[in-house]
Amino acid sequence: MAIMLEVEEPGSPCKCVKWIRIFNQFDVNNDGYIPTRELKQYVRESARLFGLNPNEATKLLENVDINKDHLIDFSEFCLLMSKAKKMRMRRVMFLAAQMVLPRNVRTQKFTYLQQYNCFPPPLFMLFISVIEVNIFGYVCTTDLNSLVFLVKLQIAVYTYYVSEMKSGLNLERRSTTGISITDSPLIFNPHKKQELWRYFTYMLVHIDIFHLVLNILAQLVLGVSLELVHKLWRIAAVYFSGVLAGSLLVSVVDPNAYLAGASGGVYALLAAHISDLLINWSEMEFAFVRAIFLGFVIVVDFGISAYQRYFENENKVSYASHIAGFVAGVLMGVVVLRNFRKRTWEAAALWTCIVTLFFLTAVLIILQIAPEIL
Repeated sequence: MAIMLEVEEPGSPCKCVKWIRIFNQFDVNNDGYIPTRELKQYVRESARLFGLNPNEATKLLENVDINKDHLIDFSEFCLLMSKAKKMRMRRVMFLAAQMVLPRNVRTQKFTYLQQYNCFPPPLFMLFISVIEVNIFGYVCTTDLNSLVFLVKLQIAVYTYYVSEMKSGLNLERRSTTGISITDSPLIFNPHKKQELWRYFTYMLVHIDIFHLVLNILAQLVLGVSLELVHKLWRIAAVYFSGVLAGSLLVSVVDPNAYLAGASGGVYALLAAHISDLLINWSEMEFAFVRAIFLGFVIVVDFGISAYQRYFENENKVSYASHIAGFVAGVLMGVVVLRNFRKRTWEAAALWTCIVTLFFLTAVLIILQIAPEIL
């Protein structure tokens, strides 16, 4: 069968190759798939039609059918093309998007991502991560050297705290200058609830290096993939809703506890992933493996947090924000995250989540201020 297709020169400077057009030309059944055997044959016989030189064509055919279903959909085709053309950042972007998109909506989204020039880049999670210990100013740049500088700055700030405390950060021990982590203007202090910024800024303070690293890794793994698909403002809304819900709940159920760490925001992102996974279970690749991984993360982190809260003599900082962050992530995720597949019941679910979110927030605020009024 002869297939007519615009030829792209292998050395063409055009960066926005219409991969969807190429894919559709070889999807002869219009079912969204190219059989693996046929794709291999097409590439061997007509590599130039794919805009590939011989070396790139050989690279594309390596591990062409990773999930062993003998079919290639458009998302897999994009991964193969980006690998063959050594577009490393674009390949990472496709892999991240594949984590959160069900197969039946990937063609449209991957068509957009294929032409995505990373502007604005997914910097929200990166930016939050590099200032997680302290804030020295707002920096917004795509320059790699600046990001490296911020990471080094964050490590330097944490190292300063550790060196001052001699044995690390804790609530009881003070440094030679009389500094304690509970003196931080950022931590949520139960005795300074009138300082409203603390309901958010506690996420920037971490009590030990394990706490810091775990939160940063979790929010980068969970957040960047969501941000690529759903954009900055949506992920920021989910993240900060978890942070605020965490401090509000802790101040009510554990009124004498200090609060530190980004776990509220991290659990909000985790909830968004789990909600998306459950809704699209039948269409998500390796759904069971992902569920086990997310469950493992929850059990390990929550177990460590509970142990530190109730059994250690030091670092009595509350971690009840996990639960609040998770609930807020589910509710806010339904409200603001992109819906790629419309269902009849989703309008009712949307309004239910909006009402529930406002109701729970109002209840926590009332319980917060009631002791001060009465």
